[in-house]
Amino acid sequence: MNGLPKFCFLELHYGVRIAHRLFTGAVERQLPFSFTVLTVYLSSMRISETILVIPPNDPEAVQILLIAESLGLKVIRSRQPHGATLEKEPAVLDAVYKSGCKNIVIVEIPGPNEEARLKKAGFGVYIIDHHRYTGLDRAQNLKTGRLLPASLIQFLRLFKVSKKQLQKLGFNPRMVRAIAWMDQGFVWELRNRGYDWGEIQDVLNHQKSLMELVRQDTRSGKRDQAADAAWKGRVKWGRFFVVSTDQDVEIRSKISLLSAFAYKKRVPCIILENGREFIYVQESRYAVALYEHFGGFTYGMDRNWGYSNRHELTKISLEDVKTFLDGAISSSVEFTLGGNRFSS
Repeated sequence: MNGLPKFCFLELHYGVRIAHRLFTGAVERQLPFSFTVLTVYLSSMRISETILVIPPNDPEAVQILLIAESLGLKVIRSRQPHGATLEKEPAVLDAVYKSGCKNIVIVEIPGPNEEARLKKAGFGVYIIDHHRYTGLDRAQNLKTGRLLPASLIQFLRLFKVSKKQLQKLGFNPRMVRAIAWMDQGFVWELRNRGYDWGEIQDVLNHQKSLMELVRQDTRSGKRDQAADAAWKGRVKWGRFFVVSTDQDVEIRSKISLLSAFAYKKRVPCIILENGREFIYVQESRYAVALYEHFGGFTYGMDRNWGYSNRHELTKISLEDVKTFLDGAISSSVEFTLGGNRFSS
């Protein structure tokens, strides 16, 4: 990695999934399956009879794709960006029906209606996901209420891929798991698991190299300049920094890294991407409460919340978010995070 720049910033580090109101009113029944049940059921599943559908739109997904292909799994790549849904994939679904496979494993492309049709057609349908969408919760184990692990961890367990097997396939097991943990809980999950800041920089470099396999990033310079300027102009509001840009670029991921490397601790931020019409509240205990009040999406182990005014029917402002946070903090709102109860 010596030839790579010191800091390599990606568009999405938390595996954000934009929550369109496509699932409002959808009934979540058996999905996601209990992870234990899923693993036991698939213990005898043949790779030759299984097809994987995945959108390689972030480092974790690309890592899953590479391992799947090394295992000999049949793979269908979705070309959708974040916010992918099965309803938008008629060609992919047609390929699944013609594949001759008995089982389909779908990674982070929700679509309850299409999943039900596949099951009715006789496929074994298995979901790998760990995100919360508007009207559809796939972040938690439905039985225990605990947050599910990263999709890459689920994939490795599902197909019983050990560290030794990863090595035989040519992968670095510690780096593979680092990609999963970065998607699951950002740099803080890596720190909790013993990675120092130098190793975290190596993980960021590896994320960049993974994404270069599937796309060329032509806007990184503009994005970095906008993020640097926004961070420099941050304003303190209570326990939060308010960071904003009017440019039509994504700055959230680099702001996350700038704040983490600057303070070496979680830094509560409200991030406004006015050009893209996104608003985020990061590193707070109010992510789930914000989600339940406004909708939108959560990410990073439910410590972060985001909202797209471009895609949601109801438009909200910075003042709306501040008003809610003021009320939540002053009234000691209680909320759930990973099966545990917290209060402000």
